Amino acid sequence: MPSSHDGDSTTTTVHQLLEGLKNSEGSTGIPSSLLYDKKGSEIYEEITKLEEYYPFLAEDHMLELHADEIATRIPSDSVIVELGCGTARKTAKILSAVQSCHGRCRYAGIDVSSQFLEEAYNNLIHKVDGLRHEDLDMVQADYMEGLKIVRERYPDENLCILWLGSSVGNLSRSAAVQFFCDVVGAVGTHCQVFLCADMWKDQERLRAAYYDKGGVIGRFIKNGMRNALALLGHEASTEDQESWVLEVDVNEHLRQVELYLKFPADLKLPQHPVHIRAGERVLVTVSRKFTVGDLNHLANESGFIIDVAWRDQTWGTQMLLPFKEAYVRCWQATDTFFGNIPDWSMKPVDVHHPFCFYYGHLPAFAKLKLLPNEMPTKFDVMFSRGRDPIDTDPSKCHDHTEQWPRREEIIEYVQHVRVLLMHAMDDGCISARSINLALEHEYMRLETLAYILVQQRKKLFEEKSSNNGSNAIRHMINGNNNFQVGINGGGATTKNRLSVEKCPIYPSRNMVQVSNGKVTMGGSVAFNGFMWDNEYPQFTTHVSEKFLVSSEPVSVREFLAFVKGGGYEKEELWQPMDFKSLKEQGRRHPTTWSKEHGEYYVHCVDLTDHWSKVADQPVFVSLSEAEAFCSSVGCRIMTEAEYHQILQGGYGTKVHKLRSDGWEWTSSVFEPFPGFKPMVEYPEYSSDFFDGSHYVLKGGSPLTHPKMRRDSFRNFYQRQYPFAFAKFRCCKNT
Repeated sequence: MPSSHDGDSTTTTVHQLLEGLKNSEGSTGIPSSLLYDKKGSEIYEEITKLEEYYPFLAEDHMLELHADEIATRIPSDSVIVELGCGTARKTAKILSAVQSCHGRCRYAGIDVSSQFLEEAYNNLIHKVDGLRHEDLDMVQADYMEGLKIVRERYPDENLCILWLGSSVGNLSRSAAVQFFCDVVGAVGTHCQVFLCADMWKDQERLRAAYYDKGGVIGRFIKNGMRNALALLGHEASTEDQESWVLEVDVNEHLRQVELYLKFPADLKLPQHPVHIRAGERVLVTVSRKFTVGDLNHLANESGFIIDVAWRDQTWGTQMLLPFKEAYVRCWQATDTFFGNIPDWSMKPVDVHHPFCFYYGHLPAFAKLKLLPNEMPTKFDVMFSRGRDPIDTDPSKCHDHTEQWPRREEIIEYVQHVRVLLMHAMDDGCISARSINLALEHEYMRLETLAYILVQQRKKLFEEKSSNNGSNAIRHMINGNNNFQVGINGGGATTKNRLSVEKCPIYPSRNMVQVSNGKVTMGGSVAFNGFMWDNEYPQFTTHVSEKFLVSSEPVSVREFLAFVKGGGYEKEELWQPMDFKSLKEQGRRHPTTWSKEHGEYYVHCVDLTDHWSKVADQPVFVSLSEAEAFCSSVGCRIMTEAEYHQILQGGYGTKVHKLRSDGWEWTSSVFEPFPGFKPMVEYPEYSSDFFDGSHYVLKGGSPLTHPKMRRDSFRNFYQRQYPFAFAKFRCCKNT
């Protein structure tokens, strides 16, 4: 059941009702507008307070938990529009977070009930600190009419449309797709939808949620049927209504809860082809439940991508963007990043191209993959592929030029390609899969560029530090780059500053014992969302032995103890090729560090700080450095299968930051899963790197786009690659 009115019209036609009474396969029952008259809405408010009815509490908990994160995914100039706002009890959590995040929140509530609109207005004014009366706009209308009114009032603003309560579950699959298409038809693509959905779960729990002890849900359903029969000219008496029996079925095939009323006696409506026989059940409403695959399918079929999701096993919340809006935002992030790079010819990392290449590469890749029938131009070919050198021998790389076009020429090329892509999306010529592929590619490249930017920051720091003698510059100038995500902590304590020499080479961190057993790897085809070819097919393997793993990743402070203890000089800790490479480069500490005047500094995208300020943050190193550290304490790096065993074995509360705060190195060579097939659109993406030199990383860094935060995602780098935001933890056999 939805949280408020979910009908598209206040007027329900007899035809719609008669279709709903047919009980045909795939039917969703009577039009839900009949459930939400004044009395029905009042009963629903009672339902939300029931102990048995988990959806309201589950959603409320999810909003409470993630309101601040949700607010960051809503641009500051947006108008938040709520469909069927009801009394807006839960909405206040999101608006408070937006108000706090952006300093202002504009809200338009849409509902067919003037009473609810008034209550919602009063609730929000009293519950959201700083919310101004002039920023509230209450619209009495059905969904689509209300959206059109709001768009007329706010013609240029981004509309963030809230659809809470799993109201989407009252629509059939095809109707849900059409609904989202209608939303874009009403407001255009400059919008986003925050969708809440009840997840498919244990059938007994589903059934129990709709059989409350006090019979409140039964009264709600009976009231809807009374309204339906009245529309057909039959007034059901109180005695009739009391005789109807609520029955709840869980339809596993359609993944929905079906609420029926069973009639004890015949009911004929002569003026309509309606004959309900004694003992017959009539489907009143359904509440569809969703898997992740269902939600991906709904989004992509409707012309949306899921930009970010916050889910647990009970409830799912996700932010959806129309295809074009997703690209506009991605390009804005790209342009902001490059707008803060004064000299595109800079090449902070020798194994990578200068910055100018990447600005041209992103649209070139998108054009070649999304518009394969377009004749490639000179710039398409020039920017099509990076060097991808072997770290131990950078001369072994893909062909490339060093004669790059002027900045203005590259900008003109980029704008031309973007116009082509927009036209193709308008024409429906690009598949959802291709759109997701190009988006993830661009966001991955932006993260790579962040690695490069850190090295540029490091160069500037060391140059200025050298020029200023002992007055080392601790805090670099922070650009207004909204792709930046700070990972620095607060000020360090005196204990942190002084304790590195006393810190044991390996910490007094807890080691968690993880059991052996079967483990599932790879993504399921039922996921229905975009995955790279190396993520599937799904298969089952074994972790043969129990193992111990540190509860926290190795920190800056702990790794500094290794550095100061001569770890980079002890050849026995390193693999021969790693040690040889280390000596050739002359490195004595992680690449994201500087040593100036006897002190160590750590560089991030938006900040450079003394090590003590980030002492307890994960250290970012190459796999070769991570393995050397582990060797020094009699440990090793976990395998990819062990990583998944930790997740699937329920150790998430004991083993921290597995999915966040940095990619997690594994010791597993990047290889195809059994049954691997290269993707048609980009066959070289994985295949070129199944070379025995690349290793798997899992999780994500502070700059990994939320779209790619799925457990099946496999990042991969060469073992000597030192620039990634990649952490590690110690592991050993029991």
